[in-house]
Amino acid sequence: MINKKGMSGIITAVIIIGIALAAVGIVWYVINTVTQEQAANVENGSANVYKSCNETGSFKMNTTDTCNQTIKYTGGEKCCTGPVTS
Repeated sequence: MINKKGMSGIITAVIIIGIALAAVGIVWYVINTVTQEQAANVENGSANVYKSCNETGSFKMNTTDTCNQTIKYTGGEKCCTGPVTS
């Protein structure tokens, strides 16, 4: 007669619970990291909502002006980081 041995039900249950906890931990870590990064982006972006171009060291642009630098929208104004040409 061949003596067959296998894992007991208790050991199998403990392994499955451990795998489930590890999966939940990994998912939580990923979600937590993504939400913290997005929250930081929102905070950085909303910092300029109440400022004007002059307060950020930029030049306010009119609709006909051209900018050879970076254009940013600050406090509802269109601002250029460099000199503005009409």
